[in-house]
Amino acid sequence: MKSEREIKDERIAIYFDIICGLLSSVLALTGLAVAAISNRIFSMGWFAVSITFWTAYLLFSFFLIGLGIYTWKMNKNYDIKKPKKELKPPII
Repeated sequence: MKSEREIKDERIAIYFDIICGLLSSVLALTGLAVAAISNRIFSMGWFAVSITFWTAYLLFSFFLIGLGIYTWKMNKNYDIKKPKKELKPPII
C-alpha cells in the first residue's frame, strides 16, 4: 500500500508532465509559426532544419502530454483498498 505522501508525489509528477508538455507544445507551435511565416528565408537548408526541429519538439511535447494523461488514468483511483469480504456459497 502506498502512503499518502507517495500518492501526492506521484500526482505532482503527473501534473508536471502535463504542464511541461503543454508549455513545450505552445513553444513549438510558436517556433513553427515564426519559421513558416517569416519572409526572411535566406537559406532553404536552415529553414528545413528549423521546421524539422520544431516539428520534432512538438511531437515530443505531445508525448509528454500523452504520458501524463496515461499515468493519470492508470493511477486514477488512489483509494486505499479494504480487504475483500470472503464470499459464501449460496445455500442449495
